Amino acid sequence: MAVSHGLNHSYDGLLPILYSSILSEFGLSYGSVGMLVMGYRLTAGGLQIMMGFLGRFVRRKTLLGVGLIWQSVSNFLIAGTQEFGQILTVRTLAGVGSSPQHPIATSYIAENFSSRRLGRVIGMNIAAGQIGSFITPLAATLLLSQVGWRGTIVAFSIPGMLVGTMFLFVFESRRSRAPYKAAGVSTFLKDMREIFRSPPMLAIIAVQTVMAFRLGAGDFLPLYFERNLEMTPNEVGALYAIFLGSGIPAPYVWGYLSDRFERRKVVMLAMGLGSLLWFLLPCVKNDAWLISVVVMLGFITVGVGGVVLAIVADSSGQVSRDLSYGICFTISFALASFSPLIVGSLADAYGFQTSFTYVALISLSSVVAAYFLRNGRQDDPEPENVDFSGDSAELTTI
Repeated sequence: MAVSHGLNHSYDGLLPILYSSILSEFGLSYGSVGMLVMGYRLTAGGLQIMMGFLGRFVRRKTLLGVGLIWQSVSNFLIAGTQEFGQILTVRTLAGVGSSPQHPIATSYIAENFSSRRLGRVIGMNIAAGQIGSFITPLAATLLLSQVGWRGTIVAFSIPGMLVGTMFLFVFESRRSRAPYKAAGVSTFLKDMREIFRSPPMLAIIAVQTVMAFRLGAGDFLPLYFERNLEMTPNEVGALYAIFLGSGIPAPYVWGYLSDRFERRKVVMLAMGLGSLLWFLLPCVKNDAWLISVVVMLGFITVGVGGVVLAIVADSSGQVSRDLSYGICFTISFALASFSPLIVGSLADAYGFQTSFTYVALISLSSVVAAYFLRNGRQDDPEPENVDFSGDSAELTTI
């Protein structure tokens, strides 16, 4: 799961390093970049509720493996595109393959760890994805100078095809089917109604909705570094890697804090600090201060979503958990797909300072929304050798 999550984030983080080359070749605007990000995240998010439903019937390794193969092949096809419309179409299709990763993997984790440890464990899984995001700009910058943006995409697509195929052959013990035997369409609709009638889940959905409109701003940082701060491609790749790398320990740290203290306060703290840093970013010109702000921004804004996911687990039962995660990820990703288009359009019209100020205001609004979250239960006893139909519930990792 960790490798799969890392590759999933790697493919998400690859394109920002290549945007400048793609924009130059096709003569595109920042708004076009926003459309590429929107298309990918709209399909990646919009289908997650369906993946949460399919997780009741289909083995998780199958959903994750096929999804990774689909995503890799779609990215591979981008290398052969000849116009922006083709890139947009293929990139949008790549989101279909990304859709199983978050709801299926997160639900599996939530099912097998107690609430007292859940924030940290989910944080570790997010950190695995962040490691993939961190390695990508370094490797992509090196490949870009050697084989161009098309060759770079081809090189990055191969590992996903291999790992996705391997996923199909790893061992996964069967979960108990008892809670799922009656889970048909009618049950699906009934569970949907119950989730949307639950005050804790409605509060979570509200927070996810507000937070979604700040996502995707980080994709524009390489363009901002190159075009506003006049950095070289190597400097851009290094600074973007610093931004992503500083977020590697963040999910675990935020998760640890949320296991020790009230989860909603952790979310409020992170979003408040993030708001301040996004506002300061375009005002900083000194190199040392810029690196400091980028490091803090990467740490503060990455991984706090894992705390919200822990609250979802605290607020939902085992049978409805897959669906709860599917709904939350669908809302988050689907709405977040519009954020890059807004950020890019604002940058075209008014410059990046206006774009980053917009992100700062959304982050500040998230603080207000998070105030209404319920802390959830964090005093559950540790699970004692939970038996799923006599088999271990462990999924072999690769």
